[in-house]
Order: sequence, then structure tokens, then C-alpha cells
Amino acid sequence: MRVSLRSPMPGFHKELFDIVDVFMGPVTRLEGEDDAADLRVTLAQRQEGSLRVCEASLSGRFKASAQARQAVYGDALLIKRLHKRQLKLALFDALVEATGIRPPWGALTGIRPTRLILDAMGEGLPLDQAAAQVQDIFRISDEKTGLLKEIIAVQQGLPQAGANEIACYIGIPFCASRCRYCSFISREAGDGRQLSAYVPALIKEIAGTIALMRARGLTARSVYIGGGTPTVLDEQQLCQVLEAARPLFEQALEVTVEAGRPDTITRGKLRAIAASGAGRISVNPQSVHDATLRAVGRDHTWSQTLAAFHQAREAGIPHINMDLIAGLPGEDPAMFAHSLSQVLALSPEALTVHTLSIKRSSDMRRYGDSLPSGQQVEQMVSLARARAAQRGFAPYYIYRQKHMAGNLENVGYAKPGFVCLYNLDMMEDQTTVLAMGAGAVSKLVYPGRKCILRAPNVKDIAHYIARVGEMLERKHALFEGVGKGVRAPMEEAEDSED
Repeated sequence: MRVSLRSPMPGFHKELFDIVDVFMGPVTRLEGEDDAADLRVTLAQRQEGSLRVCEASLSGRFKASAQARQAVYGDALLIKRLHKRQLKLALFDALVEATGIRPPWGALTGIRPTRLILDAMGEGLPLDQAAAQVQDIFRISDEKTGLLKEIIAVQQGLPQAGANEIACYIGIPFCASRCRYCSFISREAGDGRQLSAYVPALIKEIAGTIALMRARGLTARSVYIGGGTPTVLDEQQLCQVLEAARPLFEQALEVTVEAGRPDTITRGKLRAIAASGAGRISVNPQSVHDATLRAVGRDHTWSQTLAAFHQAREAGIPHINMDLIAGLPGEDPAMFAHSLSQVLALSPEALTVHTLSIKRSSDMRRYGDSLPSGQQVEQMVSLARARAAQRGFAPYYIYRQKHMAGNLENVGYAKPGFVCLYNLDMMEDQTTVLAMGAGAVSKLVYPGRKCILRAPNVKDIAHYIARVGEMLERKHALFEGVGKGVRAPMEEAEDSED
């Protein structure tokens, strides 16, 4: 569908088109008037005393209009944020009127919906009132509001990070093969030559980061070795990385090694992970149906996943997470229910249920009509929540992405005592994160999230290897608030919530 958009605030067009996508799916975006557009969106505003009135009008295939009224107050950043929210709400209400569709997450398109409730609680509101306020503003369904309240209640009962405790991330951006739904920064390992050059550079950055932490009096609360797939490293390379990170492991309450691809897992690697002090891994089937796995480019079978899971248990690893994806091509709710039953029968300590997100950089658009409908995916996600609760799992973190099937969410579930602290530290911006590896992003979180500074590492593998010293310099500059590669995208952070 071709959609044109005219607005008094061109700087908000991306976010406004995101609202259109919630109702229409990915559309062809046209700026300004275009008589050839299937749907024409016009936004206007006017001042009525102390109120700003924003109106959205639709013409073409759909016809409707709606208003949002907002008192203008606060500093410049708050005024801008509320202005953008107001335009989005006016457009959202017009689209609801025109289509009759009521998305479960309402007008929210950001990554971290819990932050809105937590921020309201920071202003003194109890959880129930804060959740009701956010639900009313953004038109969130009762089911999703209940999910947010349950997650926040779980989070409030967890140990909070101390003033000098941080999270550490170590990135291995390589995989055995690229999954078609993947939009992460990762490369196929191929013949392993790049890995041979990458590992020494990464070890250098790990050593430099540990030195920086010691100089600053920082300790690791959680460590996460992710990717890509870290277990794509051979046993010797994996042991080298684990040994380099051992000083971090010795400090941390929790250490995770992502072992998501079962076809990369060996008994030797699992023994090395267990011996290093890492107590948590992920073994990710995504689906138990081999035809689905072949279709999405995962070069393993369900039997390999079973073998990897049991080998991890034999190695003595006490905390195993397993991932499933709702909305994979060719799957219906019954197939997803079967995957869910098979995974829960293994009794992992944690389960993460992702909703398929069709990113522009992924290879999923080829599947078209074979993808399940948004309504079917919503059934899958609801079933996962119910089945997880029956097995004693509680939801403890949530994040959302653009272009998710059914405009839904990703949720992490865990049995009591088995939440992943790193997921909370990273997703909720609770602590500073020092990240190592190509494409990894460090962030300095000020108390109360009043400011968040970010220092990204370069993404290109060859550039990272050649410039790893510069990546360490960026981390030092992060604590000074200035320097090459350091940025403070507060407006970006705001979008991640609204």
C-alpha cells in the first residue's frame, strides 16, 4: 500500500509511519501530498488557549479523523516528546475508527513498554495506578497491561544493582549459517580464518576493559557472552575467550554463554563452559519442526537440540534457557503448541518466546502468504503465557521490535530464582554496560536514567580487528562524557519507550 503523509512536524514522520505500519503492515512511505497514494494522511495542529490540538485526517482508501488535545508544559525535550506522542495518538485514533482494528499494544511502537510504568512509579504512583495511567494514555489492552504489571512485580523482588556494579557483554558476531529471520550483526564463520584473527583482538579488548573497570572501581554483576553464536568458536578459541574473561566471571552473580545453535555445541565446549564458572546457557530450538528449521536456514534438527540439551545437563550446567519463535513460516497455532509442549517437557529453567519480526535486513519477506496471520500469532503468544504459568514460569522481562507479527512482543519467562539479570540490566537500562566485540555498544547510565551515554564499537570485523585499541579509547571517553564515538541519544531513548 502506498501511503502519503503531510504533517506540520516532518521530523516525526518516521514515528508516524510506524503507527500506520501497525494497522497496514509495511507500506510504501511517501512524503507530502500524493494523489496516487492509496491512503493519504494529513496532520494539522492549532492552539486553543493553553492547549495544543492535533488532528489527523485520512482520505483515499480509508476516511476518518480524530483529535488529541494536550496542555503544553515542561522543558524543551519534554514538550517535543509530548508533541510527538500527541500526533501519534491522533493518528492512531483515526486509524482505529477507519479500520476497526484495535492493536493490543495500542499506540506504543517502542522497545521498552515497562519503562513508561516505571517512570510513572518514579513520580510516586503505586503500580496499579501507574499501569492504569499508561494504559489509558496509550490505549493498551487489559491483557498486555496485566502482563506489564506481572513483569514489574517480578522485577521489584529481584536484587538491585549496586552503585559500582555493571553488566558486561562479550560479542562473537559469527554463526555457522545465517538464519533467514536474523537482522543481527553477524557473519557466517566460513572456513574460520576471520575467527582466528578476531579472537586475539577480542581478548585484547577484554583485558583492556578489565583494567578500566579496576581503575574505576567497577565490578561485574552480570556477564553475557553472545553473538551471533559464541559456540561457533572451536574448543581452543572458546577456552581462550573464557579464560580471558575469568576475572569478570569471578565477580559476577551470573554468567551466560549463548549456545543458541545446537549444531555448534559439543561435549568439550560444554565442559569448558561449566569449568569456567559460567552457569547459564541458551540452547535454542526456535521450533521442533525440522521442515520449519530448514525453511528458515537453521542447519540443525530437533533431535540435535535434544542431544545438546541433555549434554548440557550431563556437563552440570544448572541454568538452561530455550527460545521459541511464534510466527515462523508455515506454522499454525497447533504446530507452535506442539513445539511448546516438547520444550516444556524438558523442564528448562527459562523460556524465551519471541514473536517473528520481519526486518528489512532479514530474508523473510519471500514467504509472504505462508506466514501465519497476526491473529494466529496472538494465539501462539497467549498460549505460551498460559502454559508457562502452568509450569511455574513467571514473565520477568519484555521487549518489542518494529514489524513484529501481530504487533506483539518478546517475553522472557523463568522459574523462581532463574531470571537472567543481564537481560534486566540491558533491557531496562538499570546499569552501565561495558560491551566488547565488533558491533557491541557500551552505555553509561546515570542515576535515575537522567542521561545515557553510548559508545558503539565499529561493526565491520576487519575494522574492529585493526582498530581494537580505539574501541578501548571509546570506553575511557565514555566516562568523561566526550570523545570519539560517544553519543547521548536521549531522544532515541525516548522513542524506545513510546
